[in-house]
Amino acid sequence: MPHRPEHRTDALVRRLNRIEGQLGGVRRMIEDDKPFDEVIIQLNAIKSATQRISQILLEAHTEHTFHNATKKGFDPVRELESLRQAVAQYSKML
Repeated sequence: MPHRPEHRTDALVRRLNRIEGQLGGVRRMIEDDKPFDEVIIQLNAIKSATQRISQILLEAHTEHTFHNATKKGFDPVRELESLRQAVAQYSKML
């Protein structure tokens, strides 16, 4: 269950839909032989949007890991390892 509004599935799907639209725009820009600098600006916007989704997911995973680690019956070592893996994957994007 999301703890923040931006962690909700519908909010994330809206962000992804926006990125899909941006990608379609870039495809059209390339097909229309738009200047490369304009295409690169749009690609950077897509990269930023993708990184923001990753950040939101990492935040949500961190919160869930913390809550699970404090609950009876959950293995805090396993939860910490899951968080470490998520941070490692996130850092590859930077």
